[in-house]
Formats: sequence, C-alpha cells, structure tokens
Amino acid sequence: MLLIWPIVTSVYFSRMDKQKALVFTIISGYLILPPLIEIDLPLVPGINKAMIPALCAALMLFLRRDPHDKGPTAPEMGVVVTILLAMNFTAPMLTTFTNPDTLFDGINVRPGMSITQGMADTLLVWMQLLPFLLGYRLLYDVRGAELLLRTLVLGILCYTLPMLFELRFSPQTNILVYGYFQHDFVQTIRYGGYRPIVFLEHPLWVALITMWAGLAAIVMARHNKTRRNVLIALYLCCMIVLCKSAGALIQALIAAPLVALARPRLMVLVAAVVASIAFAYPTLRTTPLLPVNDIVNVAMSISPERGRSLEFRLMNEEQLVERALERPLFGWGGWGRPLFYDPYDGRLSSVPDGQWIVWLGARGVYGYLAQFLLLLVPIFTMMRALMAVRGTTNRPEFLTLGCLSLMLAMNCVDLIPNATLTPVTWIAAGALLGNARRLLSRAEQPDTQPLPDGIMPKKAGLQTVL
Repeated sequence: MLLIWPIVTSVYFSRMDKQKALVFTIISGYLILPPLIEIDLPLVPGINKAMIPALCAALMLFLRRDPHDKGPTAPEMGVVVTILLAMNFTAPMLTTFTNPDTLFDGINVRPGMSITQGMADTLLVWMQLLPFLLGYRLLYDVRGAELLLRTLVLGILCYTLPMLFELRFSPQTNILVYGYFQHDFVQTIRYGGYRPIVFLEHPLWVALITMWAGLAAIVMARHNKTRRNVLIALYLCCMIVLCKSAGALIQALIAAPLVALARPRLMVLVAAVVASIAFAYPTLRTTPLLPVNDIVNVAMSISPERGRSLEFRLMNEEQLVERALERPLFGWGGWGRPLFYDPYDGRLSSVPDGQWIVWLGARGVYGYLAQFLLLLVPIFTMMRALMAVRGTTNRPEFLTLGCLSLMLAMNCVDLIPNATLTPVTWIAAGALLGNARRLLSRAEQPDTQPLPDGIMPKKAGLQTVL
C-alpha cells in the first residue's frame, strides 16, 4: 500500500484539479494507509503514512508545474512565519551540536547525536511540514478551505462503516486488511464496549478526526439547511459520542454550539483564547496556578479508572519536565535521550503522552516554540484579518474559516494529553494561514477604483469653498 500510493496520487492528479487532488491525497492517505509501518532507507528517516501522501502530492505538483502560468498565486507568508519555519529547520542541527555526549545509565547506553542524525532529523521536519506548505500554497482561497471541510466529511462518512463494525465486533479491521494490530488492545476497551481504531494509531486519533468532521458538517448545514446536511451533521455528532473519548466529546460540546450559532469573529476569538491556554500549559504546569490535585479529584469522582489514568499522566509529565529542564534550550535529541529507563532491566519507565512534552524534551524551548507557534499563528492571523474586514462577516466564507480556526484550536488543546499531530492538522493550518493572509492583504489594499463621471469626491467644507 505504501509503495503503490504514488500511483493512486497520479490518478487523483490526472482526474482532478490541483486543489481537489491535494486534499484527496492527504486525507485518504491518512485514513487508509497502514499505521506504524515504515520504509527505512539509508541516511533517510523512516517514511510512513504521515509522509508518503505529502511527498507524492509534491512530486505530482512538480511534474505538473507550468512555468508560463500567470494565474493567481498565494500571498506572502509574512516575517513571523518565515522566522518560525527557519527555527523549525535549524532546531535539529542545534540539538545535534549540543548533544554529542553518550549517556550511561546502568545497563542503558544512549549514543550521542551525530551530524548525519541531525541532517536526517532536518529532512524529517521538512517532510512533516510539507502538508502545511502545500496547504498554504494551494488552499489559500475560500474554495480550498471549503473543499478541505467537505472532503473531511465525505472521508469520515465512509470511515463510519468500519467504525460501526468495530464498535460491534471489536477493533479488528487492521488485522483483517493488513494482518497485524497497531496498538495495545486494552486501550480500545471503554465503558463495557469497544472504541474504533480502524487504520489509525490509536482510538483517540479516530475520535479527534471524527470531531473535526462533525464540526465541518455543522457548518455545512448552517450554510445550506437541507434535510441531508442536517442529518449528516446529527449522524456525525452521534459518532463522536460512540467514539467514547472524553476529550473529543468535551471539545465538541465547546465548539459545536459556536459553529452552529456564533458569528465568525466570536469563533476565531474563542479559538485564539483556547489555543493560547494550550500554548501556555507548560508554563502553568510549573506554577501553582494550575490546580492539578483538584483536577485529578474531579476526574476520580467521575470515573476512578479515568482518574487514575490522568494521575499517571501527570506524574509522568512532572518527571519528564524535570528531565527536559536539564537541557532547556535545545533539548536532548533522539534515541530516547529525554526519557527515563530502569537502570537494572533497561525497560522504559516513563511514557511521553502529550506532544508538548515530546517537543520540549527532544528539541527544548527553541523547538517547542517553533512548532507550537506555527500552529497558533494562523489562528491569530485570521483574527487580525476578520477585524480588518469592513462590514459584516456573517457570510459562508467567513463561517468556514471560523470553523477551521476552532478545529485547529481544539487540536492544539488535544496536544496537551495526546500526540495527535497529523498531516490533516498541518494542511488545515496551512489553508487557514493562506486564507488569513489573503483576507489581510485585501483589507490592507487602498480602494483605488475610479469614481463615476460627474461625481466629485467628498471634501471638507472649507476646502470646497476655497
């Protein structure tokens, strides 16, 4: 499947326009391709389902380029995004230069970072950010944003068939199709039943993208209140509940009323506040401002099992944060250097669940800021663009972009307990940034349209008299 995906991508690009082919390649590849399997080439990081669709799409766009094309192009990214991209691409080498030492801990030996490993990590960062760059380059107009949401709804509607199958007969789609199970089966058992996992890495990943599709279906029903659109939105909202993920359900309860009722400016404002809280979580985690014990007690009162799981996660976070702060600027690098291992049996004794702690431990504060701010900048740029737009913003275009901002903000919140950073996240961030920069550049342009004949411009009274 991984090796034939370039053929599938070429079929997409031969039968669809560039925008549609890109969206179909990224989303269908993420939903269908086998998880955890990698193509391991010399001097190149392992290529998996998160990278192959974007690489194939970039190759097709390169082959189909037209040097004489004078059509509209994407707006400039801006200085802030350029700096953040430069930080992302320089972070692996800076981590390599500051981690040449070998770590000895009992029977564990973790090698130092080499130049070749730093180059491979830089290439890995480029492949991870490729959906962001492609989304910005091609999905910068309203059609691109709407196409992303519609394709997401269509993909999850098809995905609900194996999801319902796994809810009834247990998660075994990946075993039936690819011959192996991709995670711990215990993680799929919740509330006396099962959680669907299909072809993704974890049931939480399925719940998150189902929540995204549910929000997209709600905004589609708000645009066009047909019976079909309303039923699709209700159906996907029911699927969010059946995913049995408390985090995705809480996020849906927060975002769905805003998508259904609020104006776009309010949506983006809430998205900016939520994303800012998620970004500030590492700082709040080290201060008394975050009532950790009270949160654990509330979780215990709701479900002792979920409360113990949350307590275990928070204990791991404390240990890993202490480890990360030993080299705070550029982190520890790879090879499990930011983690704790038992010095006697060599087993892993710490589990990095949240994406933020993975960034902080491996790349330090420098890498954390580079990655997380690249997700936040599209939301704040969209807020700035909507504030600059004259007149009402209660139009389908702005509703779509407001929904996309909320979806990205909820994904940022989910990065605190989970590592749910996917190619769909990056392409959505790129599309949102491109649309925000387009609206902002349009709002900042002066109105230079010629006045009709015989109509003089308005002037001050004294100037008119003179």
